[in-house]
Amino acid sequence: MMLRPDAVVTSVTEVTPEFLYARSVRAVMVDLDDTLLPSGSDLLEPPFRSWLESLSRAGIPVVILSNGTHARVARSARELGIVGLPLMGKPLGRAFQRGLVQLGTPARETAMVGDQLFTDVLGANLAGVVSVLVTPLSPGKPHTQMLRHLEQRLLKRYRRAERAVWPPSP
Repeated sequence: MMLRPDAVVTSVTEVTPEFLYARSVRAVMVDLDDTLLPSGSDLLEPPFRSWLESLSRAGIPVVILSNGTHARVARSARELGIVGLPLMGKPLGRAFQRGLVQLGTPARETAMVGDQLFTDVLGANLAGVVSVLVTPLSPGKPHTQMLRHLEQRLLKRYRRAERAVWPPSP
């Protein structure tokens, strides 16, 4: 299912090096708005800085893959000391291909961490990248808020389907 994430977490801080190693992931693409920064804010909270530092110490490269503006992405990337790719057009494949080229890793060894099913998860799944959905940091902009209602319905359906196959097969 193209809209079903490979993993669902509350925060990017749960995407630890151990989490990534368990999935054979060695590089990360991360969304900016509502994943690292609340929509409309430029303040990166200390836990997110610590998360990026822990990945760096583990030798896991990170690139920002965002549909955000050049100025916003460049400012955050510069502040964090990582590459930022703005106005990417997620979920289109070219966006994820540019991220993979920047990271130098194959899709199956790369994760996309983001807050939206219809951009981050769909694009990652289409590109063969491990998709990790995080709880959004804010309600988002008006167009995003409308999509979040549909996303929640899909996520509830996925959770019901997972419970229906319990216990899991060996």
